[in-house]
Amino acid sequence: MRQGICIYAEAHNGVVSNTFAELLTAARELQKTTGEEISALVVASNSAKLCADVEAFGVDRILGYDLSVEHALQDDAIAKVISEILKDIEPSSVLVPASPEGRSIFSRVAMRLNCGLTADCTELLVGVREDGGYYIKHNKPSFGDNVYVSIIIREDFFPQILTIRHGVYNPAKQQSVRATYCDFSNMLSFPSSGVKVVSREAKAAVTDSISSAEKVVVVGKGMESLESLELAQAFADRIGAALACTRPLSDVGLMPFERQIGQTGCTIRPKLCISIGVSGAIQHTEGIKDVETYIAINTDPHAAIFREANYGIVADANILLKTFLEKS
Repeated sequence: MRQGICIYAEAHNGVVSNTFAELLTAARELQKTTGEEISALVVASNSAKLCADVEAFGVDRILGYDLSVEHALQDDAIAKVISEILKDIEPSSVLVPASPEGRSIFSRVAMRLNCGLTADCTELLVGVREDGGYYIKHNKPSFGDNVYVSIIIREDFFPQILTIRHGVYNPAKQQSVRATYCDFSNMLSFPSSGVKVVSREAKAAVTDSISSAEKVVVVGKGMESLESLELAQAFADRIGAALACTRPLSDVGLMPFERQIGQTGCTIRPKLCISIGVSGAIQHTEGIKDVETYIAINTDPHAAIFREANYGIVADANILLKTFLEKS
């Protein structure tokens, strides 16, 4: 029988992604009912150091595979390695960050293992069958964020692979628990890849900066002119906040997807959130959690966003921001 929850510990530039701690929280919530052990899978260059970092969070087992630097980004070959490791350890479920890397690698893994995969989960719940067995409900937005669905993978398809959106679970705290370690580096040779990395260019971690920001200004469709966006950016800079947006602005290319807040974008937990020209659709507000102070500015006194905010201002945001910038 398949047993165990395996977490893919994604790493970049020699550092374990903070998504690992979030996935560990999700795994521990499942573990409360299933009692399964939790494993961490580290497939990266300098894996020994990364495994030590992962162990500090308190997992039961660590599975390592060391990549040489030139193998990084060869997702087709990495997927083959991971597939073989999962065949060996036979987990019941695999939790993966819903990142470009996670999506690229584990869609291939699911195909190779002929197993189920649910993408972009925002909540995992455990159900108990009549025979005493467990199943996991994968909750996620679907159909362009217009519905919220629960997915259950058939019993005879294992492991079930779940990619989980960044920010929907609070990160787990570190704890000193020793883990057993298995190094697959000498057991599995690295397969040939159809990918050749020609060059690399660093990209700013926009998503992380928004997700971890204590102050966030969110602009919606009511601020879609270039003049309005410039005012919003100047306002955000003045108060030391990150600038984010709703889906309509991302869809038309006015702001990058990495700055989109909502069910299909980032989830944020700021101390201060100021929404400007945002209607307040649930697809967006589901991406804003645990805000200490929530301020909304909108010209429509009946906008749904006012039901979410602590303070509401009915005003033309362009006039309001111009006045603030001139006076401050």
